[in-house]
Amino acid sequence: MLDRAGAFQSYAKTELINGTIYVVNAQYSAHMKAKVRLLRRLADACDMQGRGMEAWSEGAVAMEPSSMPEPDIFIATAIPEDGPVPRENVMLVVEISDTTQAFDLGKKARLYAQSGIAEYWVVDLKAKLIHRKWSPGPTGYGAGNEVRLGDRIEAATITGLAVETEGL
Repeated sequence: MLDRAGAFQSYAKTELINGTIYVVNAQYSAHMKAKVRLLRRLADACDMQGRGMEAWSEGAVAMEPSSMPEPDIFIATAIPEDGPVPRENVMLVVEISDTTQAFDLGKKARLYAQSGIAEYWVVDLKAKLIHRKWSPGPTGYGAGNEVRLGDRIEAATITGLAVETEGL
C-alpha cells in the first residue's frame, strides 16, 4: 500500500476516491466544533443502543475497487485490529461541510451509495441543514430529506438512533 510505504508523507491529508487522490481541506473552528460535538452525541446514542455500534472519526474505510475515504464521522459495528475499516461494517457516514458541499453531495454521495453505505448525512454548515440520504443504489441514494440544524435528527436505517443538533 502506497500510504504505508510513505508515498504521501510530504502531502497534506488526502483521500482516495475512485482511484483519484484528493487533498483534504484544513479543518477550521466551525468544522471542528460541529464534528466533535456530533461525534460525542452519536457515540452516546450508540452506547445507549447497546448493539455493538460505535461512532468513529476520520478512519480509513476500504471501498472497492479503488476508494478509501476518511469520513468525518462514521458508525460501524466492528473495527479491525489493523488496516482500514471494511465497508461492510459501516452503517452510517457523516461529512461536515463548510466549503465542500458540492463534492460531499455529488462525488462522495455517489461513492457511498454505490459502495452500499446504508445512510449518509452531510452537515451543511453554510445552509444550516443536514442532508440525510438512504436507500443506496448504483446511481446514488434513492431517498432523502433535510433536517434543520438545531432540530433532532433520527437515522432512517438504524432504529432508535437519534441526536439533537442544537449547538453544532
